[in-house]
Amino acid sequence: MKNKLLILGAVLAFSFGGCTSNFDDVNSNDTALSDKDLEQDFNNVKAPLRAMQRAMYILVEDDWRGQIQFNLNADIFSGYMATPTAFEGNNNNSTYVLLDGWNSAEWENAYRREMVNALKVERLVKEKGPKYYAWALILKVYAMHKVTDYHGPIVYSAFGSEAATVPYDSQKAVYDQFFTELKTAVDILTPFATADVKSTFFVDAKDGTDGTTAKGVVVNWIKFANSLRLRLAMRISNIDPAKAKAEAEGAVKGFGTINSNAENVFYLADHPVKTYSDEWKDIKAGAALTSMMNGYDDPRRGRYFTKTATGTYQGIRMGSLVNDDYKTAKEKQFSRIGDIVLSSGQIPWFTAAEASFLKAEGAIKGWDMGGGTAQSFYEDGISLSFAQNGAGIATSYINNDVLLPENFVDPLNAANNIVAQNLVTVKWSDAASNEVKLQKIITQKWIAGFPDGQEGWAETRRTGYPKLFLPTNNFSSGKIPDGTFVRRLNFPVQEKNSNPAGYAQGVQELGGADNGGTKLWWDTGVNKF
Repeated sequence: MKNKLLILGAVLAFSFGGCTSNFDDVNSNDTALSDKDLEQDFNNVKAPLRAMQRAMYILVEDDWRGQIQFNLNADIFSGYMATPTAFEGNNNNSTYVLLDGWNSAEWENAYRREMVNALKVERLVKEKGPKYYAWALILKVYAMHKVTDYHGPIVYSAFGSEAATVPYDSQKAVYDQFFTELKTAVDILTPFATADVKSTFFVDAKDGTDGTTAKGVVVNWIKFANSLRLRLAMRISNIDPAKAKAEAEGAVKGFGTINSNAENVFYLADHPVKTYSDEWKDIKAGAALTSMMNGYDDPRRGRYFTKTATGTYQGIRMGSLVNDDYKTAKEKQFSRIGDIVLSSGQIPWFTAAEASFLKAEGAIKGWDMGGGTAQSFYEDGISLSFAQNGAGIATSYINNDVLLPENFVDPLNAANNIVAQNLVTVKWSDAASNEVKLQKIITQKWIAGFPDGQEGWAETRRTGYPKLFLPTNNFSSGKIPDGTFVRRLNFPVQEKNSNPAGYAQGVQELGGADNGGTKLWWDTGVNKF
């Protein structure tokens, strides 16, 4: 486990409604053995920690839930992918009819599998085995920042309460707790990273080590926590610049962030998109990404997507009124998801490329990113992504000041055609405004971030970049105003039923209607430098 997260088994399956209902039942037994049976060598926390890792994406044992957890919402909203399937007669997330039956999956999965197990680890070993508690904190923040960035206010600090009403935390309060928890985890792990600490848990023999020393592994967990702290700091940079600066500068100190592809954090498993793309044929390339990569003549295209029958890379525009031609009769006119997702056997959690782009943005804001300039971080991010994806040397791509994204043409329906929106070249220019520099940084960060649509969607909302294609059809009945993008997912219906007073408070904290047009706390619409 030197530079990757490994599959460690132990799958949890609970019957779970609202985020805190039946808490005692779902928290009572994670494995077939009791806590007493497993106490030796902290085995009693290994199962819940392994389950937390595995539950970040709902995998093959429950594919359809994974599809609605992230693929038919964030992956589409990010512009990375699109569906050729006319779900609900084309009245679905793609056309901004937000389906409650789909969009609660991330919430349900996170509370059932992440929060329950994080609380169990805390209760078992917070004092007796602090490094395990630290790991649980990192995993919890990684999982739950996706939930709050989907919905806004969430149940967090009061999770586990048996009160009739469980209060929501504002998104600001949730982020403040995230930062505290990540710093706590790093503080706990730092002594282990600076000493020759023995461990039989952080290291697995599969990674080629002897399974006896946790030294290198603990450092990499610290770098993962710091990188996540940097991501979250940047997320709040437009709403709370002072807090963002302090957290970002703190993240790059000490052991710092992930800096090389050897330190990238992956979960080793077949990506569930493999099922959605190849077996079910429910997902294809997104028009926004193929337009961008085709225009830039990006060599990563061949890893991200397959070629069509005509030898091109062709996406589908969000909001298209698709029919059987898109999925069956003429489906080969559109690109499927490529080998970097389907055949790599790994799901990316955090990469050096993302860390470098975050530092580039920090640099144009005047933050101390530990050395380097905005340009050097920006160009390093592109180079790291090329290397990660086996796309060769990035020099000519980085220095191209001519190519622009191409216009989108739908081979089956001209009503979906649209001119290119994100009209910036790749090459860096110190003479450009900070806004243009940011557009370049986020554009390349967005391209490098594929296939993580959850992060891609969050960053396009925060910055407005890259400029994506609006959906061809918006059937939201005005809840998401024409000319705007979806900003969030509704709170789950079961929360209205199982925790009505808490839900009402959550809507109040949201500061707007519980629909897809209401912006989250950090989504200000104005970039600050």
